[in-house]
Amino acid sequence: MKVENLTDCEEVVMKGVWDFDKEPVLSEIVAHVNKVYGREWAPQTVSTYLAKLCRKGYLELKRNGKIYTYKILVKEKVYRRKLYREHISFWNNNDVKQFISEMIANGDLKEETLKSLISK
Repeated sequence: MKVENLTDCEEVVMKGVWDFDKEPVLSEIVAHVNKVYGREWAPQTVSTYLAKLCRKGYLELKRNGKIYTYKILVKEKVYRRKLYREHISFWNNNDVKQFISEMIANGDLKEETLKSLISK
């Protein structure tokens, strides 16, 4: 499955959907995105982004009686993997060692943390 790129706004809405443990409805997504991600979006705005996410294959709009919910088709883990692989490919020429070395040099990844990850 090809995972399409998301705009910044689509990414915020999709992250809001991923935050739920169930299939959310529009009103829940609007409230969550506005509260957690500091937006002031109207339901129509969020609905537009949700429609785009459905067209891109990230979500499926499901009808449950009179209620419409959004089913996740692309898991957050899959999208995050796509992002870091693209980042490492573009910025570090597919060299994971270079990427990790850079993170250590910049103080973003402590050597102790790396050692504890390796020992697991």
